[in-house]
Amino acid sequence: MKCFVWSPFLYAKGTWTLNKNTEKRIEAMEIRIYRRMQRISWKEKVTNKKVLESVELQRPELLLTIQRRKMKYYGHLRRHDSIQKRILEGKIDGRCGRGRRRQTWLGNIQETSQMKMCEVCEAALDRRRWRTVTARHGDGMAPS
Repeated sequence: MKCFVWSPFLYAKGTWTLNKNTEKRIEAMEIRIYRRMQRISWKEKVTNKKVLESVELQRPELLLTIQRRKMKYYGHLRRHDSIQKRILEGKIDGRCGRGRRRQTWLGNIQETSQMKMCEVCEAALDRRRWRTVTARHGDGMAPS
């Protein structure tokens, strides 16, 4: 499954801005794949928890993989001077549009790391510290 399904699915997913709806759909797709692998029909009324237990997982891991890859990519961008870094840090002149602000890629990084943006920027510049932050993501541990 990881070879034939996850590889194409994860291609360039580090550049996505994830919202709650997208996260739900990713987790639903992963559970659907596990059900298909185990030949469990949706009519059988088997809970997602039981499906995850049957494939020996605590929780869906596809979303965590995407978030970890995004964080690793952000650390890479912060440490290297490139056009992507300039675009990421750039500001646009003019007025704000009407309505609620859209979620941003940097906002996703901040939410995933559970740190303030200034701490995220500082941590990403130190490779060793950033690796511990990304490694701890998904383990339920707060970054130090």
